[in-house]
Order: sequence, then C-alpha cells, then structure tokens
Amino acid sequence: MKSYSENFNNAGSNSVGQVDKINSIEKNDDMPRKSDPNSVTKKVVGGIVKTERYFDKNGEPYLDIDYTDHGNPKRHPIVPHEHSIDISNGGFYREPNGRKIKWR
Repeated sequence: MKSYSENFNNAGSNSVGQVDKINSIEKNDDMPRKSDPNSVTKKVVGGIVKTERYFDKNGEPYLDIDYTDHGNPKRHPIVPHEHSIDISNGGFYREPNGRKIKWR
C-alpha cells in the first residue's frame, strides 16, 4: 500500500469522518480490513478510483464508497453509493446493496 495525495470523498458523503491519511492500492487487490487510524484507502484501477474504504480512530473499517455498480446495475442502480461496514462480534459485514449517499 502506498501513500496517495489526491482528494477523497468526491461523492460528498456526510458519513465520512475525520481523515488524516490517504492510502491507495492498485489493480484488483483486496481492500484491507485494518489500516491507519482516521484514514481512507482508495482502490485505483487504470487510474480510476473504484472504491474508497474509510477507517475510524482505531483503524477499523466503517464505510465503503463505491464509484461503480460492480458490474451489477440491477443490484446497484445508484452510482456512486455507500455501504456501511459492521465489524462487531468479530465479524465483517458489509451492507449488501449499498445506499444512496447522504450529501454534506
């Protein structure tokens, strides 16, 4: 993972908290399940941001913003959209269908 110095939250979601560091991964690598506290990891494929994952003060994920329909427009008709992430009880649950972004 490398440090990335471009903008984040271009979707304007009000679900995004404090961000102190921006990281990026390239190609179709899996998004991390842990990262730097108050950070965002951007998945960049071919120079295009596909997903942003946001991490809280403990480095735990809480939100994904997707800038594609994942190749499934029936399930994800809204682009961009966001998915809440729940890691309580030791699991990893990403809201399946996503939701319309709540604007700032």
